[in-house]
Amino acid sequence: MTSFIHQTDIFHPHGDPDDHWDLATVYALAGRGALNLRGVMFDYPPDHRAGDPATLAMAQLEYLSGITGTPSVIGSMHPMRNRKDALRDKAENNRAAAEWLCHMLETNQDPMVINIVGSCTDVALAGLLRPDLFESKCKAVYLNAGAAHPGEAGELEYNVRLNPGSYAAIFDLPCPVYWCPCWHQTEVREVGANGTWYSFVQKDVFTNLSDPLCNFFLYMLSRSADPKYLRYLHQPVDPLLRAEFEQQHRSMWSTASILHAAGMGIDAQQGLLPASEIQTPLFDFAPISVTCADDGETHWDLTGEDTGRYIFRIHEPDQYQQAMTTALSTLVSAIGSSNPPSHLQKNS
Repeated sequence: MTSFIHQTDIFHPHGDPDDHWDLATVYALAGRGALNLRGVMFDYPPDHRAGDPATLAMAQLEYLSGITGTPSVIGSMHPMRNRKDALRDKAENNRAAAEWLCHMLETNQDPMVINIVGSCTDVALAGLLRPDLFESKCKAVYLNAGAAHPGEAGELEYNVRLNPGSYAAIFDLPCPVYWCPCWHQTEVREVGANGTWYSFVQKDVFTNLSDPLCNFFLYMLSRSADPKYLRYLHQPVDPLLRAEFEQQHRSMWSTASILHAAGMGIDAQQGLLPASEIQTPLFDFAPISVTCADDGETHWDLTGEDTGRYIFRIHEPDQYQQAMTTALSTLVSAIGSSNPPSHLQKNS
């Protein structure tokens, strides 16, 4: 079982609903015994976000999954100025999340995996504070940010724009880094060989959800201000809200990193499986040499040597979107259900 820290820019009202789908995937894998969820790191909201960290979403999922007592921490409100900026001024607790992460690495018995799906600031800062811990106690960092190839306008991917210096600093960490570019080519919403993006119509997944988990997503999607966020889960599903949001397309970026960290993957013929049972992988990671400047500009090349830096790679682009959607649906359908699929029962 993988000891796992999930770092996320999840807010309520939401900034992007994919973060709630990602967190549900994490709890689903923890529920089946594939992940030992050791903590969740929330981004401090940038000024353009309407909401604060969605700690209530974590509480809802803990309630539905029965996985309780997971610690959480809120990150720095100040971005790093460059890849070496350790934010030495401790005012406003801007190192609290990084110091918490260092403590978790130091005290956890097994090496830990860190999955970054938001800003890189707090993980990068922890790496500057205690590089020794990342060398000895970090099994891997999954970096869900950036683009494998720049777009025509040369713009940076959103998570990189949040703090380019900290994004660059992740590539300096003395541990394996699995780079999961959000885009094959920046902001081009098409499946590409090295981009993790895929999308689905929410109805295709909603049909398999328990009513409480359906309400979890409707609470988020409707940007509900109802303070009864737990009791909301057990009310009858609003058919008008469900009909409205079932029609939405949902872009996703981080499912593959969560699966891979949990020792899971997708077989192009057989679907979701433990990694050890996969014969024809839908995706994997290839070793690369990579450089990244403080402004977030990244250059990479495939290499035959194990560099400790790996890039996401799709083998069957035509199957990718449907296979990822099916895997996501299969996993999250177990949350809040009295009869989860037999192959998704929690490991004894």
